[in-house]
Amino acid sequence: MAEQISYEIFYSNRKTLAVQIRADGSVVVRAPKRMAKYKIEAFLREKQDWILTHRKKALEAVEKKQENRLNDEEQKAAIQKAGRMLAEKTARYAREMGVTYGRITIREQKTRWGSCSSAGNLNYNWKLVRMPEKVMDYVVIHELAHRKEMNHSARFYQIVEQQMPDYRIWQKWLKEHGREY
Repeated sequence: MAEQISYEIFYSNRKTLAVQIRADGSVVVRAPKRMAKYKIEAFLREKQDWILTHRKKALEAVEKKQENRLNDEEQKAAIQKAGRMLAEKTARYAREMGVTYGRITIREQKTRWGSCSSAGNLNYNWKLVRMPEKVMDYVVIHELAHRKEMNHSARFYQIVEQQMPDYRIWQKWLKEHGREY
């Protein structure tokens, strides 16, 4: 195992051994201080199947993300397209839902697809333009629903469902596939 896959060891005051696969596929071992290297290697041999499976998944995710990368010109065009589409969808759904909003900003956020400030300003992630259009609809409706309910209560989701009865499908899709973008 030690020869096949390189790994980093971090020693600390912990009592147990643990192995972690980072997003880039690298392997990290966390071990108690003064634990013998042969015990760590025995642990890694025991966990080899788990390590190889999860490392493969991480490397595949990295590869898929790289395939989805755009050059600067393509990204600029995608951001402009996202701005147009999101402005149109926001205006349409706001009318249908009877809400108002402030300014719309298109960004590249690492962990969010959209947000709504208490002042009614909306932020959207430009990468929504690369997803199924229903996902973009869901995010717009979700953010506009915050104009009526600034939380994620049952009442909030009733507002979303009233506008988009199948929202759960697109919410689930975003959770399952969003990291690929």
